[in-house]
Amino acid sequence: MITEVSGHTVLVFVGIPVLVASVLALLVFASSIAQGPRYRPGLSWWAPPVWINGPTVTKPDPANLPELPAGPTTTATAGAGVARTTGGASASW
Repeated sequence: MITEVSGHTVLVFVGIPVLVASVLALLVFASSIAQGPRYRPGLSWWAPPVWINGPTVTKPDPANLPELPAGPTTTATAGAGVARTTGGASASW
């Protein structure tokens, strides 16, 4: 049995789903359309470099650094019979 399809039926069963799919597609792709072009392999890079979590201050001038205090004058070595109390494989630094 073949029935006649009215314009209202086509609008409800075809038009509304097409409209909903079009609105969803527009919402999904709207952000990428608004951002503009992106990098493509083989093209030169046009954006300025960005260092994420990089240093916020410049390196200090070595001429203006304070002097370090003098260290101990005696040195202990493992070969000299002096027990080492720090460092090494025990990780007791």
